[in-house]
Amino acid sequence: MRYRLVGIGSTLLAASIAAHADTVDARCDIYPKGSDHASKVVACTFSQRQGFVSIDRADGVRHELSPRRGAGNYLDQDGKRAIRSAGLGRAGQIYRLAHETVFVYWDTAGLPEGFASAPVAAASAAAPAAVAPPVPPVPFDQSFEWQGIGFRVTSANIGPRSKLTITPRGLSLDNSPLVQSTEGQIVRAEVADLNSDGSPEIYIYITSADNTSRSSLVAYSANRRKSLSAVYLPAEANALTRTHGYRGHDEFAVVENTLVRRFPVYKDSDADSAPTGGTRQFQYKLKQGEASWVLELDRVVSY
Repeated sequence: MRYRLVGIGSTLLAASIAAHADTVDARCDIYPKGSDHASKVVACTFSQRQGFVSIDRADGVRHELSPRRGAGNYLDQDGKRAIRSAGLGRAGQIYRLAHETVFVYWDTAGLPEGFASAPVAAASAAAPAAVAPPVPPVPFDQSFEWQGIGFRVTSANIGPRSKLTITPRGLSLDNSPLVQSTEGQIVRAEVADLNSDGSPEIYIYITSADNTSRSSLVAYSANRRKSLSAVYLPAEANALTRTHGYRGHDEFAVVENTLVRRFPVYKDSDADSAPTGGTRQFQYKLKQGEASWVLELDRVVSY
């Protein structure tokens, strides 16, 4: 799965979601359009082949999604728009459909037999299984290397705040681990050299634990291959607001020498599960600031 980087004719790798070539058992939490509460939790199966997604639910509903231009964009079996959003990390995927949102979890350990289509609202003391079972945290632990400089990124990914540890390797002065707290959970990381100076950076992508799936960034540069120094992403205060169509569900990725932030655009009347304003894409270049490295907004593309 790849994104098309509009305007510069390149591609960027999509978020590191496991490729499911065959059908797998899953758990589906169903959220009606505009609701923040699941109406039911059902057993389901998930399959993905050549970009086409099928979700078969135990309550008899089937979703057939066909890919369209731009990663995470689909048309359903009725020709209506559907969007795959970040927010569950490696625990699953979120599909925002015309009339409901489906959270697909790979873990089915807490889904009892016979739980197929019990509505949450109809739960009784005799049927406690109708309450969605908790999904265990998915720890993040990955290592990266670029021209002799290494980074290990780890987090327990527990709760709305996570402790992030970055352990460098191969720096000439200081390879001490850096530890900090983050708002949300780490979903992906990648190493790059955006300014082509021979000293790589590590980019760590974080998604909020709520339904908005708002993304944030932690980044460090191997400054002159000696020690780590922070890379800052200034807040786009005006652009990333509800009045400008932003409600989260954004994703970061490196494309060649550019960092890209991409998100669906909402019109005022849009429900949270059904944005209709297209897609907006911010493209950043890495620049040397007065006291640190800064990701400077270079271009905004809408399509």
